[in-house]
Amino acid sequence: MNILLIENQISWHLTELFFWLLGAFLIGLYFGRLIPKNSKKVRSSELKSEIGDIMVESNEIKIRATKTFDRGGKQFIQSVPNKYDNGINFERIGTAIETEKDNLQKIKGIGKSIEQKLNGIGIFTFKQISNFNSKDITKVTELIKFFPGRIERDDWVGQAFNLLNQND
Repeated sequence: MNILLIENQISWHLTELFFWLLGAFLIGLYFGRLIPKNSKKVRSSELKSEIGDIMVESNEIKIRATKTFDRGGKQFIQSVPNKYDNGINFERIGTAIETEKDNLQKIKGIGKSIEQKLNGIGIFTFKQISNFNSKDITKVTELIKFFPGRIERDDWVGQAFNLLNQND
């Protein structure tokens, strides 16, 4: 019976594979035990000399926070990139932030998903839509991947202008 098991070529390969993996495991186990676990212990005096902003107290490392401008630290001037830099002339149509947004779904042809896409490119208000020209309409159609000519057919600009005047 044992001879038949060894004569089967698949069984022979599986047995050989098992012994190779067992050997690799045992070698890894042996060399893993040779490496000490705490080989990188650093004395607190060495740590203080290397890093100036870290204080060591009773085996605890405390890191001092960088001072902010309000507390007498350096002033960091960060330029905020325009996240809506997508080719639409916002100087002409106007800019708005998300907290000022109108319910654009009141315009016939704008559903929830189209409103989300418009908000994603920086269009939040009726005033912005009422200031569209043909170049803006083409660019918005391209950006939101909408049917060409649909904005003109549904007269978004006229509807936005009427809704803007109703709210005033």
